[in-house]
Amino acid sequence: MKKSRTKDEFFLIKLYQLARAEGNEEEAIDCFAIGREIGQNDKGIKVIANQLAQANFVKKGEDNTVYLTSHGLGLVQELLSEF
Repeated sequence: MKKSRTKDEFFLIKLYQLARAEGNEEEAIDCFAIGREIGQNDKGIKVIANQLAQANFVKKGEDNTVYLTSHGLGLVQELLSEF
């Protein structure tokens, strides 16, 4: 049975996909661009990004960008292997 995904998990997966499209899994991506891709509003995205940063899954970059940490990358790979 397939496990449902949380908003945080969707955010991490989309961050990974967008970063890979740029050519580097650790590329910094605008968190609001990720939010638009997964259908979240700006306020919700700020909360998600802050929670993921506190849990060490992402690091904040310049402006509104975030990038995956090695911890976050490991989680994304685990999540994607469940598909």
